[in-house]
Order: sequence, then structure tokens, then C-alpha cells
Amino acid sequence: MKRLTGLMICMALSPAVYAAPESEMPDAMQHLVTAPDIDFANLRDPFASYLARVSSTGKNALLENQLQLSNREREALEGYDLGSLKLVAIFSMGGERVAMIEDSSNKGFIIRRGNYLGKNNGKIEKITGDTVFLVEQVLDPAGDIIDRQVTLTLNEVNQ
Repeated sequence: MKRLTGLMICMALSPAVYAAPESEMPDAMQHLVTAPDIDFANLRDPFASYLARVSSTGKNALLENQLQLSNREREALEGYDLGSLKLVAIFSMGGERVAMIEDSSNKGFIIRRGNYLGKNNGKIEKITGDTVFLVEQVLDPAGDIIDRQVTLTLNEVNQ
């Protein structure tokens, strides 16, 4: 306690030693920081779902990709969902394998390698003895366009 009292007395007797001169006092306005400019029009809504935003950007990219493919004439089978089509037969015609597909109204279509099938721009890559392989362009959960391999398999006759 004696030391603390002695220190207080020393500070009271010599204020010039412990206080900085007025000329060296920092100017508060000298250290004023301005806030950065904020573009409120492009801010992300904190209450909107991030997955919905990613999905919409992916869908936009998929639509742009479909527009690039729209230079070609759309085939009749591109309007069907793959679940509504049924692979009926596979046979050779002119040295290449072709397949016959039926829609839900039992209307038959002949398809070859290179034809398009289904709503997701499914392109037929290969036809084997009992399977048709196609590659579709779909969105992954991150919103990127990926190629997905889909197969249509020949069903048993008695099913």
C-alpha cells in the first residue's frame, strides 16, 4: 500500500513527465476510416436458399446448352420421358444395330446410334445385343452440368 501511495504522489507532483505534450497528441480525424462502397443491388439475400440459387444458375446453364444444341432439328422421341418408353427389339439392319422403342400408346420408333432420346438431351452412344446406352446432360447438386449414362434394357417377352 505504501508503494502505491508513493507512486500516486510522484505522479501528482510531476504531471509533465507522465502526460504527453499537446503537440504530440494524435488527431482523431487523422485516423478516420471510411466504409467501403456496397453494391446493394447485387447482395445475396441472407434468407434465400443457397441451394435454390445454385440450382437456378445450373438450370440457366443447362438451358443455354440446350439452345446451343437447338441448331439441329428436334427428334420425335425427345418429347418423351425415358420412363414412358419401352425397348421392344434390337436387330441388325445394313450392318449396324438398330433398336425399336414403343411409347405408352404402343407406337413404335426405330432408333440408331447418334439419335437423341428423352427430355434431357439423351444421345444414343451404343447399342448392344440387349441394351441401348445413352448419355444425358443433367444437373448435379452443385448446379454443374454433368453427363449421366442411362441404359434401356430389353425386357423378357413374358413380362
